[in-house]
Amino acid sequence: MSDPHASDPHASDGRPGVLLDLDGTLVDSVYQHVVAWFEAFRDHGHDVAQARIHAAIGMGGDRLVPWVLGRHVDGAGDISGDHKRRFLAVADGLRRTSGALELLEDLEVREVPYVIATSAGSEEREALLDVLGRADLPLIDSEGVASSKPAPDLLMAACERRGFDPRRSVMVGDAPWDALAARAAGTAAVAVRCGGFGDDTLAAAGAERIVDDPAGLVGQL
Repeated sequence: MSDPHASDPHASDGRPGVLLDLDGTLVDSVYQHVVAWFEAFRDHGHDVAQARIHAAIGMGGDRLVPWVLGRHVDGAGDISGDHKRRFLAVADGLRRTSGALELLEDLEVREVPYVIATSAGSEEREALLDVLGRADLPLIDSEGVASSKPAPDLLMAACERRGFDPRRSVMVGDAPWDALAARAAGTAAVAVRCGGFGDDTLAAAGAERIVDDPAGLVGQL
C-alpha cells in the first residue's frame, strides 16, 4: 500500500493500515436492511419512503431513526429492535459481495495490516461473519465508542487499537457515511458501489476512489 505521508514530519509512529466496513461492503446486505427498516417503521405507524431509508443506510442505528423521520420520537428503540428481528430473519439469504474473500486473502498474502470496523450489533455481526465463513477476522466493533458514523469515533478507535496512523490509512466502505467518517478521521476513503449509492453521492462525501465492488480492489490497497 502506498504511503503518501511517509515524509510528513507530523505523522505519528503508527503504521498504515486498511479499515474495512462489513455490512454492505463485504456482505451484500443493504437492501435487506432497507426492507427490514421499512417494515419496522410501518408497523410502528410511520409511512416512510424506502428511498429515504436507503439514503440513511450506513449510519449508526442510533442516528438512523431520527434522521429518517426528521425528528426524535418515543419508541425509537422499539423500531430498531423490530428492524433487527426482521433483518436476522432473512440473514440466511445474504451473500458475499463480489471479491470480498479474495480481497481479504489478498491483504493477508501481501501482509497488509487490516481490520474490520463495524457498528453492527453482536447478533447481526455474527450473521454477517457467517456469510463470509471467516470467524478469524481481525475486528473492532462499536462497543465503548461514543458516537456512531458519520462521526469518526469508530475509525479512530480501530486505528488506535491496531496501531494505525489514520492519516496513512484507508477506509473502504459502501456508504457516504463511511466516507464522511473517514474524512473526519483524516483517513483516505475508497468506496464500493455495491451498496447502491451513486458516484456523485460517494464523491461528495469524500470518496477519493470508487469501484464496483471489493473485487476491484484486489492488489490495489
